[in-house]
Amino acid sequence: MTSSDHQWNLLKQVQQMDFVVVELTLYTDTHPDDMDALEQWREAIKNAAAVRKKYEAQYGPISLNTIPSKQALEVGWRWNSTPWPWQI
Repeated sequence: MTSSDHQWNLLKQVQQMDFVVVELTLYTDTHPDDMDALEQWREAIKNAAAVRKKYEAQYGPISLNTIPSKQALEVGWRWNSTPWPWQI
């Protein structure tokens, strides 16, 4: 697996985890008494954060809301530099 394949696969994992969080958020909005769903929502947020952190530690920030990683600070991350995460 090439480095770009690894990066792309990790980015897909971030997107998948974010999708799960959004879907569970929508579900729990309409089913606030479903304690199992609320626990799944909490776990999904933790999992999504862990995958995002792993991606950003290796490849740089995904959004402007992300605190820049050590790597990004060391190399002087520039948002106008390509490739952007969605261009990989």
